[in-house]
Amino acid sequence: MINTFKSLKALLILGAGLILFAACVVEEPTADPGGNSPAAVAPADAETPAPKIEDPTLTPPPGTPPPGDTPTTGEIITPERAGGTPQQVVRRPIPISDSTTRRIPDTPVPEPARLLPENALALVLAVSGGSSSGTLKTIINDSTSGAMLGTKFIQLESSSKSVVLYVPGTGEPTAIDSYSSPSYAPHFKRPYTVDDLLYVSNKFTNGGAMTITQYDTGDLSREAEWGTQTDAIDPRYAVAGGQVYFKTGSTQQWSMARGFYNALGDYMSSPFNAQWTTNETATPELGFQLVSGGNILYGAKLPSEADPITGVLTVDPNTGQPAESYITAFEIEDWDDYMLSSWRNVVIADGTAYWVGFLEKGNGHSLEILAASLADPNDFTVFEFDMPVSESNVVGFTSTIDADGGYVLIKPWYDGGDRSKVLIFDTKRETAEIIDTGFHIVDAQLLFIEG
Repeated sequence: MINTFKSLKALLILGAGLILFAACVVEEPTADPGGNSPAAVAPADAETPAPKIEDPTLTPPPGTPPPGDTPTTGEIITPERAGGTPQQVVRRPIPISDSTTRRIPDTPVPEPARLLPENALALVLAVSGGSSSGTLKTIINDSTSGAMLGTKFIQLESSSKSVVLYVPGTGEPTAIDSYSSPSYAPHFKRPYTVDDLLYVSNKFTNGGAMTITQYDTGDLSREAEWGTQTDAIDPRYAVAGGQVYFKTGSTQQWSMARGFYNALGDYMSSPFNAQWTTNETATPELGFQLVSGGNILYGAKLPSEADPITGVLTVDPNTGQPAESYITAFEIEDWDDYMLSSWRNVVIADGTAYWVGFLEKGNGHSLEILAASLADPNDFTVFEFDMPVSESNVVGFTSTIDADGGYVLIKPWYDGGDRSKVLIFDTKRETAEIIDTGFHIVDAQLLFIEG
């Protein structure tokens, strides 16, 4: 009896356990027609979470097929809204495009049609040195056609040399060419502008052949290239009427500043589009230099204390000899009052010849710019003004000057070896401005492209 009771008690306990187990089993609900699982039911005393705000641009448009019929593009998120109705939101994966892909450093980036805007002043500088920590935009030209493909960024090392386009209005520099040369074989590239034409010469400073590349002033494409067969002396070459006029020689000063008079050599001319064709011209007299003037070749007599008369003459393009009479001329008075670099360079732009004289004035300096029309010898203007005040003291001037569009560029020397600044004089407004480029300038030219 006792054994039977124990067995019956065990059966009752087992049956009760089975009933409790069955009561705890809950049937899993079926997914809704949209293919979404219902949200978990929060306990009654739990805090209701705030609804998530999704980007409306990521919500599929009405009529989007169920996920089972649509390729998977991302994680499906079903936040429960305040009304309790779940809404399907597809979070798209991050697209792969230029906005998220790192560009290859050497891949040129397309630039606007014109790197040099119309009716804008620009400086073309031959600079020495740089900073390895700084970057500079440079152009990339096609090696065959010379077309400008785009730009990339480079670093200028302390030993580098470059030809740089600098736009004062924006302060943005663009390297046209950058290179390095060892001390045992130095060479230098420098800009040369004639009206709206831009050239860059490439010359070994200890002799050798010289090449000249013409660049388009809009997008800086290489348009043409010319070169000598024999040693050439640079500076003092001229480009006029499609011809290059240069002087031969075997040695050359390191400084390529225009206006420095070199030893005499043979004078040659060569067509820009036929560099192997040369013609020897007569050697001009001492103190005479050829001057570019668009389609016309000019010459200028440089003044001296013994002969203070200077002026501009036309030159026969075949013989290289000047005409017998001046187009325009003047005599320098009080020669001793001027610094030695005065009147040593003549620049012709837009039918006007420009000279510059420098005078010491107390603790400062003053300048005189002579502008003479080549069409009317009676149209002769002298601009006089004081050197603008700057943080550095001016210790001298180079004979390098240039002009275009009524602007005149002058290169001062500053105390402490500062070679970063140029002076721009606006002959129309009669105003002078100092522009600090931040570069160590060796030579400078000016461009003004009129629209």
